[in-house]
Amino acid sequence: MINDILNKSFQYNGPSLEDLFKEKLDNSGLTKTQFEKLSGMERRSLDAILDKTSKQTDIIKLLKLTEFLELDFNEALIVHFKDRPVEEIKELQSSMDITFINKFFDLKTLTSLGFISKNDSLEVLKERICKFFDIYSIYEYDRELNEAFYSRTKKSFSDKMKDFWIKSSYKYFELIDNPNEYKRQNLIDLIPKIKPYTQNVETGLLTVFQALYNIGITIVFQPSLPKTQIRGATFLIKDKPCIVITDFNKNYSTIWFALIHELHHVLFDLETIKKTNYHLSGEPDLFLIQEDKANEFASEYLLSSEKMRYIEKMIHNKFMVEKFAKECQIHPCIIYSQYQWRQSEKGNDYWGAFKEHFPNIKSITKKLNVSNWDIDSIRETALKIKELLTV
Repeated sequence: MINDILNKSFQYNGPSLEDLFKEKLDNSGLTKTQFEKLSGMERRSLDAILDKTSKQTDIIKLLKLTEFLELDFNEALIVHFKDRPVEEIKELQSSMDITFINKFFDLKTLTSLGFISKNDSLEVLKERICKFFDIYSIYEYDRELNEAFYSRTKKSFSDKMKDFWIKSSYKYFELIDNPNEYKRQNLIDLIPKIKPYTQNVETGLLTVFQALYNIGITIVFQPSLPKTQIRGATFLIKDKPCIVITDFNKNYSTIWFALIHELHHVLFDLETIKKTNYHLSGEPDLFLIQEDKANEFASEYLLSSEKMRYIEKMIHNKFMVEKFAKECQIHPCIIYSQYQWRQSEKGNDYWGAFKEHFPNIKSITKKLNVSNWDIDSIRETALKIKELLTV
């Protein structure tokens, strides 16, 4: 509201409060002294408002004057702040900025992620947000990014960090701007070729990301957010599918599962996503996209139920598991992960088992994990991602 009032006041070219006051006195037959007595305002206080010499606005006295002038209070503020002292306008602007940042940003979580520092000044915070999102004003975070991204659904998240995550992901894809054409048939042809790359721990993910980029599907790998269950997300930007994969659970098998899960959404849910712009996997879905089907697709693709039933009898035989994994062209940890999930459905807890068979994802995602929260600018990082994906 204050921002709107200030913007209108800068453009206001009508009569001043002093002009309106004199006109009202003439019309009412009152003298200035009579008004002062009736309103309980001293001459010095009244003149300070009328000739704009007061350092700070006395809102109560301004309200009394507004009532006498029969103006809407917002209209009076527009007239009043025209040509007010610069110091007061700056103070008001700072107050607006603080209110806006507190409303739209979870400062505590952003500090823990290294996005900002605990003792950052207001100016540093504003500069950080603008540079990160490649925007000129912090208010574009709400106005322009919402118009671009939430326009179809008329909604944004009340969860500040989820909103931050979605908008930063959108900005990455917008700036990467994949030039390759997307055709569904190309994805259908590529999917059968993906699975063997799970065996290549060092470069398998990157190779698949590059292949998908070449057929118009952009993949960005991002760290997961605290207090969310987001494993991945599918966006539709400029009619091209874009996927975010997170390191949720810090698990190699989960990353591959999330990728295939999101590719299912690209294949079968794109029309629904077209209406909403995005879909988050692992979070409640208001648009009834069926996560169970995507989960089943990913699970069966990586290792069919039939094959799982065969190998689970030998799950504690490392040699047999590795041999069978090689035959199925998958990394052995996928077998162990599937076993953990199947056992959890039976009420058995195997989540702590087989840890030695899961690769450490830190080394695996080192090349991919360039979109951390402590980076300076999404624009700079988007260019690095584009360079990484282009072969």
